[in-house]
Amino acid sequence: MKHIFSKTLLVITIIYALIGAYFMLNLSIGSGDEQLFISDLNFINKEGWIKAIEKGISLPHALIVYPLSKILEPYIALRVTSVFCLLLLYYYIYRRNKPTLWFFIYFTFFIGTAKVFFIGTNDAFFIMALVIFLNEIHKVIIGKEWKPSLALIALVIAIFTRELIVIYMPILLLGMFIALKTKKIISKQIIAPSIVLVMCLIVNIPAFMLNGKPSYDAKKPPENVNVNWTQRQYLAQLLVNEGKLPNYQHPSFVETQNYINENGEDALPKSLLQSLFFNPQLTILEFYKDFWSIIYFGSRQLSLILLIVIGCFFINIKKLSLLNVKNYIPFSLVALTSIFALLIISYVELRWLVPIFIMAIIYYAYLEKVGDITKKLSVANLALMLILIVYGVYRIVPELIMI
Repeated sequence: MKHIFSKTLLVITIIYALIGAYFMLNLSIGSGDEQLFISDLNFINKEGWIKAIEKGISLPHALIVYPLSKILEPYIALRVTSVFCLLLLYYYIYRRNKPTLWFFIYFTFFIGTAKVFFIGTNDAFFIMALVIFLNEIHKVIIGKEWKPSLALIALVIAIFTRELIVIYMPILLLGMFIALKTKKIISKQIIAPSIVLVMCLIVNIPAFMLNGKPSYDAKKPPENVNVNWTQRQYLAQLLVNEGKLPNYQHPSFVETQNYINENGEDALPKSLLQSLFFNPQLTILEFYKDFWSIIYFGSRQLSLILLIVIGCFFINIKKLSLLNVKNYIPFSLVALTSIFALLIISYVELRWLVPIFIMAIIYYAYLEKVGDITKKLSVANLALMLILIVYGVYRIVPELIMI
């Protein structure tokens, strides 16, 4: 009976994910950050790779998408790449973890609202690389065989794909420390990662020479506009709090420049570090608001898994210690949630947290597999998940009819 129920639930989550995927794949071309990556492909065609690297592109991602864009429309090539990264992630987890059917139920439910795997950005590529690295570290922690070459290649690719890697770097370094302390790496296991690293450094030479850092995509302001994204985000929250801008929206770069012109150069912080101390009261207020926002909207994507894994963090601290290796995934989840809530004065986009959300699913499924999750918690998680599926379908069907 239990086997029939689990298979039925898997079918339901697959249908739910397909409905969500159909809706997201039918979003208007160039919506969100997708236009940035379409323009990158057009820029490469027009100006060449050297100029594109100097301007700033997501190089590993562009090298994969570009050949596809020669036979498909750029936006299709980008979206196909995102979906392919998702399929690779399914395959990787299936081969490396041999998870239970329940994992695929939880993961597929999550995919039903994971827009990043169905739009043409580099998010899916970045997420895939980070999940592979983090999962290999998790295998070390639970005493399973890990693949250091695969983990390090994935880490190198992630480093050169998105500048967001800076936020993840503390938990990645901690993971590497745990792995090296537990397992030894022999010389032949670093040959392939070293080759990938050297190749990434070589192709980034134009960016290093001009900008002093690897080539990354960036939302740059128009010419003659001297404001940055941090200032734009900070102004967004000020305007939202004043009721002059809808929540989850941003003013344009030009509007931000006009605000600076009217109020002076020091009217807005110029960096993330400055924004933390620019108005301490606002920073604290937005931290609590953003933290709650992550928990609320994250729970809509993960059901009770998010809260349960965060709960494991505090339980493990009581039983073990803060940095005990068994607490690595829960600690990373709490740490990244707190860091994003603290650094981003305007709203936090959940796509930034998808790698650690997926690891939370892997961690929870593992705890269930070894019997560390009570039956009541499992049932409560499934019950809420079914409610969220019904709610999600109810919300999306009217929009599907209009497509």
